[in-house]
Amino acid sequence: MKKNLLLLAVAFLLTLASCRQAADTSTPIQQLQGHRCLLLTADEQLWPEGDTLGVDNSYSLQWPADGLLTPDDERLMLLCAFGDSTSTSFQQAADKWLDNSWLYEDGLPILHKHPADTLPADRPYNYAKLQSQVTTDSNLLTFVFSQESSAAFAAHGLYSSRYVTLDLATRRIVRLNHLVDTAQLGEVIVRALQDLVVNQPTFNNLYDELRQAPSLPVPADFYIDSTRSTITLVYQLYDVSPYATGIQSVVLPIFWLSKHIPLTPYAKELFGPDAYLPQQ
Repeated sequence: MKKNLLLLAVAFLLTLASCRQAADTSTPIQQLQGHRCLLLTADEQLWPEGDTLGVDNSYSLQWPADGLLTPDDERLMLLCAFGDSTSTSFQQAADKWLDNSWLYEDGLPILHKHPADTLPADRPYNYAKLQSQVTTDSNLLTFVFSQESSAAFAAHGLYSSRYVTLDLATRRIVRLNHLVDTAQLGEVIVRALQDLVVNQPTFNNLYDELRQAPSLPVPADFYIDSTRSTITLVYQLYDVSPYATGIQSVVLPIFWLSKHIPLTPYAKELFGPDAYLPQQ
């Protein structure tokens, strides 16, 4: 009897330890959503359709759990997601973004803004939609913030994909200068475009004047694939190529990269000793 009770106690403790381990390694992400419709009205006709214009803004985001980010990292996430460099909390930034009426009121004091449950179906309107996805790679969580928007009567819409990588081991957002010296990276990007077949489409899409440039601007966005041992740089619309070519990327294999620029100790640990040249 005592032996059976002892076995039950051991099994219980093992089960409890397993449950605790599962809880500790669960993905620390929350789902946040918001939606707002607005009607902009003026005292005179301002648009081809008259004196009223609708705005429809919505977001559906996967976001780090409360308390996971430092204040500086939280501000960086808010900047990438909402383009907001002044807000200090998610709710503050989200409310400002939802209330964005496309800045028409800045130069039009006669404009009035009203909340609305729905927008007239027979009239054009402005809209912005913000969504995010999260991918996991070892201890890394990469948040991809995708935004699309369109203004009534505009020739075409706009879209963007912003990237933020969170290292769960350090509980910090990974900056590009945590991996390499970004001051040297502009010239290396040019070499990657010229030397690596994978980057040929991006080279072909560059503005004419950039194809002969000795250096290219280092983009704010990138993502890491530690399995393939690559860093991929991401250029948004218009950064280095015309709108019609879309968002552009430059793939930097770590082994190739280590021939041209020193890796930081953090990058060496992240990718492992087989991914780069030993002398680096």
